[in-house]
Amino acid sequence: MTTPGTFKHWIDLSEDDIRSLLIALIGLGFGPEPEKHIPEIRDSRKNFANFVADQSGISSRDTVLDLGSGCGFGTYWFAQRARHVHACDISPAYLSFAARECSTLRNVSFHLIEPRRLDCLDAGSIDVVCAMSVFIHFNLYDVYWYFQEFARIVRPGGRIWMDVADSESLDLKAPNTNGAYFLKHAQDYRENATMLPGLMQWNSLASIIRIGEQFGFDNRDRQTGGQLLFVKRVMSG
Repeated sequence: MTTPGTFKHWIDLSEDDIRSLLIALIGLGFGPEPEKHIPEIRDSRKNFANFVADQSGISSRDTVLDLGSGCGFGTYWFAQRARHVHACDISPAYLSFAARECSTLRNVSFHLIEPRRLDCLDAGSIDVVCAMSVFIHFNLYDVYWYFQEFARIVRPGGRIWMDVADSESLDLKAPNTNGAYFLKHAQDYRENATMLPGLMQWNSLASIIRIGEQFGFDNRDRQTGGQLLFVKRVMSG
């Protein structure tokens, strides 16, 4: 049985506390009262989801895993382009919100998962994995266990898109860069170390790529900003 304690920040969210749900999803980019800006948040996530769909090549033939689906804003737009979407999250509150957000759709399934496990999905059942602003919260051990699951569920030739907090481009001196996030989160951690799971986890892209390769995934696109696209190898013979 997986111990979920390290992810209580999300697991314990209440579906009645819309403000906390949104802040945990997108931070304070829309101010301290994001519940007043839901249309703008939807539009922002629509643009992000369509960007990810373009990068990962989602088509009407594809079965998609939306890992860490949150409020379902991205799920909704993946479903416009895919054959079917599996929305997976560790938070009951997020899944409840997402089910309402996608209530008009018939090609979305919702799954409550344990951290680092995707038991709900069959072997070889997924064409594309999309993880929007999810792996930025994972340490390298989490990355390892999720790739083990991806190796089981993703079909040969399938793709994985993720964004990570890129330690290789970390600049603590330049303003308005990822270094500003690092310093803010470092201060948060110093004041309250129990906040760690909710903070950004800085990883080396090279390390993540090596883990992916060992599970049969080749990196096809490594962009500045920590965006990675993997393709599962098709074994000959």
